[in-house]
Formats: sequence, structure tokens, C-alpha cells
Amino acid sequence: MKTAAALAGATLLAILALAGTAGVVLRLASDAAPAPARPAAETPLPRATPTPLAAAGDVCQGVARMPDPGQPRRFSPEYTQIAEAAGIAIVANERVSPRAIEAAKKTVERFFANNDLETNLAADGAYVIVAASGQGVLDLPEFRCLDDREARDFFDHVCGVADSADYPVVTVNEDDLLGRRSGPCGGLNILYHELGHLVMGWALPPADYFDVRQYYADAMAAGKYRGDYAATNANEYFAEGTQAYFLHADLAGRRDRAWLRSYDPQLYDLLARIYGE
Repeated sequence: MKTAAALAGATLLAILALAGTAGVVLRLASDAAPAPARPAAETPLPRATPTPLAAAGDVCQGVARMPDPGQPRRFSPEYTQIAEAAGIAIVANERVSPRAIEAAKKTVERFFANNDLETNLAADGAYVIVAASGQGVLDLPEFRCLDDREARDFFDHVCGVADSADYPVVTVNEDDLLGRRSGPCGGLNILYHELGHLVMGWALPPADYFDVRQYYADAMAAGKYRGDYAATNANEYFAEGTQAYFLHADLAGRRDRAWLRSYDPQLYDLLARIYGE
């Protein structure tokens, strides 16, 4: 997701409450421009009724169910396509193009090629959901428990999700992975951004985590990122920097790694050290 959000405890009352441990990418479907960020206090909190504990788990239960030693990982039976890259599972239903699965695998492999950040993420059961064309976040089995009018109004403007509090999963739409302008992110492969949220939530050592927050404060004090999605909070700042570092953070392709090195050298140097050159 392209906005960091605060996932509340056991029931995840606010999976995308924009405060600090989860991330969502909010984009306008009409032009794929970042939607204005809303302060956490003004963000509606989708509320869900707890459901019986399922073998695969969901975000309302707040736990990604891990298998017993030696047993295969279990996902919702809706996911008939299951692949793996760098120890991270990639799942999708039967409608998703195999080309999108392959694009997700290449993205994950590139993301972890020069670091070992995937080790903890894989151990904690992190995985990627590739949603089918036209499939919304609340259509996915992990998020279906949040489906009410309040939540649906919120998720209508979400094109990617990263839950990094206690359910390590990210979502991306196949259309965006395949560069289709019809995608909810306008054809931008936002998986890099979402993986950045997981890294910040699960894999960064405390010193790096606090550096991110300091660099975000420095950038805001310097007047950088005005009107940009990266200005939302420190989590989105890191995720947008990650997106630029690996690909580009805008549909025009201008905000890429070279741009980041020039525009925000503090963040660039940190990301180069974390992810590798």
C-alpha cells in the first residue's frame, strides 16, 4: 500500500488507519495520482466482527497461521496458484494471468537480490497476493471480514495494501504488475512500495528505523515532498523512497533512483545500505 497505516491489535479495527504499522496505496482510479493523505484522527476506522479462527487466518484474527514443522503452508482454497521467490510465497486465484505471477516473482527476487531481509519475513510467513483484474482488496479472503460500507468506501481508493503489524501480507493487482493503465495504480508496479512497508515493519533494526523517522523530519523541515504522497508520514516516506530506489515512484518514470540520489541523498544512502546497490 502506498500509505502507512496503523493496524490496531487483535481485531485490526483499523487496518489502514494511516498511523504507523500498515500501509495502503491510495490512488485515484481516474488519473492514478496520489490521493490527498488524511490525518489519522480523521480516517474512518473499519470495524469488523471477529470470525472463527480459520486455518489460513485473516486480518481480523490478526495472525498469519504458520504450519507445524515439516508441513506445507496453508492458504485460502481460493488461491489455486502458489509460487515462491526468495522464500516469500506468491498466491493468486485461477483468474490471474501466469505472466502476472512471473512479474511478481521477478519483483520479489530483485528486491531481495542484494540483501538478506527476506530471512525474517519468510520465517514470519510473509506473502504476496496478486489480485485478479477487477478484484478489490475486500474481495480477497484475508480482508473480506472487513467488508462493510465504511470499509468499502475507504478501500475504493486503495490500489495496494501492506499489513505489517501482525499479519505480514501485501497485495498488488495483476494489471499494475503487467503495466496496464487500467490497473488501480495506473499500471505502476507498486509491489516495491508494499514490500518496503514490510521491511520497515518487520526487518529494520531499531537504529535504521529511527534514522528513517529523523530523515523524514529533516525532509519536511526542508520543504521537500510538498503535496507528495511521501509527505504523509515516515512510513510512506520510506516506502516511496523504496519505490523510487527500485523502479520509479511516478507513472512518468522521472522519480527514479538517480532522482532520489540527487533530491534526498540521506534517504538514498540509507536505502543503498539496507537494500544493497
